[in-house]
Amino acid sequence: MALTELSEDLTNKAMKKQTYYHLVLDRSGSMDSCWNEARQSFQTQLQGFKDKQVEFADQDLFFSYCAFNQVLKFSESILPISQAGIDWREIFPDGMTSLYDAIGISIQFLKTKLRGELENEHTDVVMLILTDGFENASRIFNAYEVKRQINFLELGGKWRFLFLGAGLNVEEATRELDRKGKDSFSFQKNSMMCSMAIVSEEITDFMKLKSKGLKKEEFFKNRTDKNQF
Repeated sequence: MALTELSEDLTNKAMKKQTYYHLVLDRSGSMDSCWNEARQSFQTQLQGFKDKQVEFADQDLFFSYCAFNQVLKFSESILPISQAGIDWREIFPDGMTSLYDAIGISIQFLKTKLRGELENEHTDVVMLILTDGFENASRIFNAYEVKRQINFLELGGKWRFLFLGAGLNVEEATRELDRKGKDSFSFQKNSMMCSMAIVSEEITDFMKLKSKGLKKEEFFKNRTDKNQF
């Protein structure tokens, strides 16, 4: 490859818009009542994003996940949305809720996997955390450590953390993280499909603004029922 071509290739990579969507999904025992709906909702969401990728030719969307109870189950890798999926064979509702470990170790997972990609000014991370219960099983991270990491990463403008409460008040569940309802909402478990559709709309809006060189200031801003559960 000629030096000119190499320079152009590096420039294109540096300018490429990338969004990494990471799902942190509660799989504790209490999720059993809405598990089928959750599976269907995320399968529908992923297919929708695969279709949307064609619309956003100027950027690439990637997907990874962490399903958690007292044990964390990560996707093997971070994949382009066109290849993304969730292996439900080993993910089923059981056990307790290690919410802080799931968030803290997910941050480590993404930092390790992405490394230099995070230095690209056009790279963003959107982490969706869905839980139906309060922290009760973390052994590595506590609330203070997770809050400190989230605050630091959000200040950099490249990471966004979205919190959803399934059948509980998400503001109460994240009180120790001092979220105050930021980028979050609560919903009834029987409205899982509708709620995930809202999340898809919000991430699509994030990508539309990104195509225009803009940042989405707030997620779920226009929801009038942010704490209906």
